[in-house]
This record gives sequence, structure tokens and C-alpha cells, in this order.
Amino acid sequence: MSSGDGQQDGTGARPLSRPRMQDIADATGVTIKTVSRALSGAPNVRQSTRERVLAEAERLGFRRNDIAAGLRSTGQTMKTLGVVLGDLANPFFPPMLRGIHQVAARHGYLVISADAQGDSAVERESIQAILAQRVAGLIISPAGTDFGYLAQEAQFGSAIVFIDSAPLGLAADAVITTNTASTRNAVTHLIGRGHRRIGYVGHPPQGYGAPKRWLGYCQALRQAGITVDSDLVRRGLTTEDGAARAATELLSLDDPPTALFADNNRMTVGILQSPKYALHNPEVVGFDHFDLAPQLGISVVDSDPFRVGSAGAELLFRRLADRDQPPMQTTVRAKLIVHDQPTFAPVQPRRRRGGGQ
Repeated sequence: MSSGDGQQDGTGARPLSRPRMQDIADATGVTIKTVSRALSGAPNVRQSTRERVLAEAERLGFRRNDIAAGLRSTGQTMKTLGVVLGDLANPFFPPMLRGIHQVAARHGYLVISADAQGDSAVERESIQAILAQRVAGLIISPAGTDFGYLAQEAQFGSAIVFIDSAPLGLAADAVITTNTASTRNAVTHLIGRGHRRIGYVGHPPQGYGAPKRWLGYCQALRQAGITVDSDLVRRGLTTEDGAARAATELLSLDDPPTALFADNNRMTVGILQSPKYALHNPEVVGFDHFDLAPQLGISVVDSDPFRVGSAGAELLFRRLADRDQPPMQTTVRAKLIVHDQPTFAPVQPRRRRGGGQ
């Protein structure tokens, strides 16, 4: 276990017993059969009874096992992990999923994955649906910021690991990266190349990673005696188009930045789409690798999503082996990879062969 930008605290208390249908029946004064029918949506249950049963199930934190009946009839057990990732349209996430699959396969587990599509509401629905399958454990690379609704699941002993970001306000196992230190190193690299006007293009300053990357940017400038200039900062961006517009604004200033730091790969790609980028050719460093970075000469802070995913899966299996230990945290160090901008030799005209016409 190691610590990075933050440290999770926990009591290591033993998990609570998960509530049963019998508990709901006792609390509502109906039979287990009625509870089962109400929870499954069977039509032959009075509406007032159904509402009372559902309300009590919610209060107790009861979760139906949607596949239990089929497993009982065959005598099988489920060796399955659930994974919910922030946005599979982002090339950052597939390597992360491959890392999880590799470790899960080595332990003989299958993986059920869901795409949160960058939407916290979709993420919550996906998490609830996967937990309803009674998976052995759940790995989340969060899109949202509020995971208080999982506190009860943790009390029941559910094995849950967050990767790439630690959940705010929830003691849980997590794999994080060195957001602050690696951003500070990247901006210091730009300062060492002679840049003094370094712009910042970033996503919304919420959650875990974005504030820490912003902190690293500010620390690097201040350590070099450079004032953080709000005119060179564009934050709160969510799309590549927004980043492109922000880069155009920055590079249209009377005294434009000579370098730009982008706090994730989509911000970097957005910068490259700005028509002002080709005109001014600022040096760019972006957090997170993307495929064309070497060819385009864009330096990146590589947080190694494959390793983050595999470390998260390993942490989950450690939790499954010992549920009583306090929350654990693993740090995967992000490293700066410098790609100098390519230089192209002029194309020489081809000489004709032969002896003329």
C-alpha cells in the first residue's frame, strides 16, 4: 500500500449482515412470498403493500439477487467482477479495461463492464444494475463525484475499488495517479525550455484529479517566480470543441502564450484542432497519452491506464481475500514523455532518367 496525492482513512470495522427478505417481511408484517412478489413486480400484490415493501427494502439497503434462482437450480456459483468506466468513447479507458481483464482472467473471473458515457446518472444506474447481479466485486473509474449512496454497500462488505480517482467523502480502496507532482514536473519542463507564458486548458475543477492537476500547474509557476495569470487560463471545458475555442482565444491574445498545458487527452486534441495552433505552433504538454502524440511532437504525461486497471483489479482481489482490513490505496506514478516536434526535410524534385525527348 502506498500513498499519493491523498490518503483514505477507515476503521476496518467488520461488515454488517446484508438484509434478507425475512427482515422486510418482519418489518412490514407480510409473508416472504408477498415480499418476493412485490420486489419482482408481480401483478397480484396490492399497490399499498408493494409501496410499503419497496420503501422498507430501500431503508434497509436490501438488494435483490437477479440471478440467484437460476444459480440455485444448477448449483453454480458466479465468479464475476463488475466494472463501470467513465466514458468508453475516450481512448484512455480501453487499456484500463484490458488491464482489469488480464488480472481477472488470471484469477479465473469473468468481467461485466458498463459505460457511464460521462454521465453521473447513467453511472449510478449502471452501478446499481451490476450490484444487483451480486458480482464478487466492483471496480469504478468515476464520471461523477457523489458516491455517498455506496456507503451502505461498503458496510455490507461489498468489495469496491475506485481507479484513477479516489472517491470524495467515501472511505474505499482506490488506485490513484500522481496528478499534482506529475503536472508540476510537466510545467517545470516547459519553464526549463524557456517558456514564461504558459496557458492552461482544463476540464471542470471538480472531483479528484482536476483540482490536483491545477494545483501542480500553479506550484510549478510559483516555484519559478512566475505569477499565475488568469488571462492564460481556460477551465471548466468538457469537449474537444470547447478546448479548441479556448485555445483559439488564448492564441488570439495580444501577448499569447508560447506553451500550453492540457489537463486531459481531450483537451489536448481540442488544442490541436484550433486553427490558431498551426499558425502560432505553441509547445504543448497534455496529461494522458494519445496515439498520435509522438508523430505530432506533443509531449504527454502518461498515467499508464493499463497499469491503473490491473492495479485496481489486484487491489480488489486483496480486498476479497481480507475484507476486514482498512481501506487501501495504491499509487501509479504518471511519467512525462517528451516528444519533440518533427522536422521535415524539403522534398527534392525527382530527376528524369534517360536521354531526353
